[in-house]
Amino acid sequence: MPTTGQELRLALAEGRRQFQGLRLADLDGVNLDLSGCDLSQGCFRESRLGKASLRHCRVEGANFAQALIWGADLFGLQATGSRWHGADFSSSRLQQADFSEAMMHRCCLRGVVAAGCCWRKAGLVEADFSAALDQLTDLGGADFSDADLSYTVFKGAQLAAAQLRGACLYGADLRQTNLAQADLRGCDLRDCQLSGAALNQARLDGALLPEGWDQGGTPTENKPFSAR
Repeated sequence: MPTTGQELRLALAEGRRQFQGLRLADLDGVNLDLSGCDLSQGCFRESRLGKASLRHCRVEGANFAQALIWGADLFGLQATGSRWHGADFSSSRLQQADFSEAMMHRCCLRGVVAAGCCWRKAGLVEADFSAALDQLTDLGGADFSDADLSYTVFKGAQLAAAQLRGACLYGADLRQTNLAQADLRGCDLRDCQLSGAALNQARLDGALLPEGWDQGGTPTENKPFSAR
């Protein structure tokens, strides 16, 4: 098993792709091609993986806490039960990735392209999905069922047709967010900021709503809404 970044690069050049349990914290992996690798149960804390390719990688149970993964390609990543606390995914591509039951508190996910990504039962407390300066955050059709999204920032993000059934969005920032046709049944939306959010055809049956809103997704008071 490689013990340094250089040894890992040599192993990849030889065509090796099986690295279960690899421990390379603080790895300098900028532009590294890890596509198709099995890195499950490994440890890559504080690694630098900007613009790296992790397409179709397996990282189930791996630890990427505080890693820098900006601008990376994580298409089809299999990351069930992995840990990413404080990691930076800014402007990365996450389409069809699976982060079910992953721990991702305080992650930066600004400007990610993540249509169809799965975060079922993931912990995303205080994560930031807000739009980046030069790129919207695309979460269209993403699955956040039963996820913990308490105090998460979605300001300006695209969440059209997203699956959020049973998710906790307590205190989340959903201002200017596109939630058209989103499934919000059974969600906890108390203390959310929803001013400017698009909720046309969203499903809100059984949701715990912020004060001043009704089950049709409209304010019950004639004034702009902000729960703060």
